[in-house]
Amino acid sequence: MATGQTGKKIDARERARLARTRVDQVRAERDNKIEATLAEFFTAGDEREALIIQLAALENTMGNTVTSLFDLGESASRVADLTALPAKEVKRIRALATATPAAPTLPQTSTS
Repeated sequence: MATGQTGKKIDARERARLARTRVDQVRAERDNKIEATLAEFFTAGDEREALIIQLAALENTMGNTVTSLFDLGESASRVADLTALPAKEVKRIRALATATPAAPTLPQTSTS
């Protein structure tokens, strides 16, 4: 009789171990997917930051050239016509002109 009880306990432990192993495997697969997805997110974020800096430099160059057109005596409407930009965009771009390109301040993200 003791052998039957021991066998049942071993069988129950084995089933419990198998169930836990299944759950752990599902959890590990999910964790791997989360990690891969987050790696993709952070890679895109890094690329985005680089593009923001690059865009700021390009807009600064555009602003300086628009300012040069004004310095050459062109009016706002003429600059808009020459650049094929709306007057509002010419004004925005001109305001971006600086003596040296400055990288935009990116929002700080928490690493904890």
